[in-house]
Amino acid sequence: MDSVVELQAPSRWEIAPWLALALVLGGGVAYCCLAIVFGIGVEPAPKWAPALVAIAIAALAPSAWLVGRWRMLKPSAQLVLGADALTIAYPELLRSPLAVPRAVKRVAAIDDDGPYRFRVHTESGPFWGGQRDGYLWSRGKSALPILAPEGTRPNLLLLFDEAIAGADIRWSRSGALYRGERVAGLLLAADDPARAQTALLPLGFTRPLTMPDVVLLEDNLKVPEGGRLSLGRRHLLRTGWGLVALGVLVPVLALLGAVIGAVLTYGARRRANAALALVGLGVFAVRLVLWLG
Repeated sequence: MDSVVELQAPSRWEIAPWLALALVLGGGVAYCCLAIVFGIGVEPAPKWAPALVAIAIAALAPSAWLVGRWRMLKPSAQLVLGADALTIAYPELLRSPLAVPRAVKRVAAIDDDGPYRFRVHTESGPFWGGQRDGYLWSRGKSALPILAPEGTRPNLLLLFDEAIAGADIRWSRSGALYRGERVAGLLLAADDPARAQTALLPLGFTRPLTMPDVVLLEDNLKVPEGGRLSLGRRHLLRTGWGLVALGVLVPVLALLGAVIGAVLTYGARRRANAALALVGLGVFAVRLVLWLG
């Protein structure tokens, strides 16, 4: 019979207040806009107003996104210990559960104490790692992907003999799995660490971490195709360029739009140009305040 270890993950009930608020506010705005468009209770019927339809759609967009997230988080996050495979389900980040064959299991560890977790004994195996023992998770930092809510300390470690391909990533979050990654190991947060320990013991691979485990893990993290280290560098690069775009290009373009709007307003004296100038200056001012703050 399969053993199931419940994992900590974002709850869909945390979304309920925001969903209710989005439905009330968005529905109210959309109703007013559509009432004007279709002339409900008005004679004669007003002219078609595409801008109001666009506003109605935009007002309902947050509700649609929250409904999608509600449905996405409905399945539970679990680690299923089967006869042939270990299956990790984490709906927030994985479209489908990740199955790891039992043949490639290496070691599991439970550690639920302190800011440093999953101790590696340097004087172990045929390798010497230095004078001090190390940790695979230290104050929120780890070379391994973490499948746990933001701010939650992982208490369950899984390491594999080889990097596993085929994880169906829903989206790549910093510190979690990257799209296309070959998974060498995982850090999870079990709801009940003691129960997780009891479920893992019969599998026969719960033991202290050794230097050979770390050496193999480093090799698996560096695999040419889908290695976590190379994918992590690409992710950081994309994130950096995105921040540059938001922090530099957006205010520069907004300032440029403001200048163009001001010039056109002075020359043609049109309200649309004045609006462009005001919006551009507004965006530039907001970005400048955020940057200075």
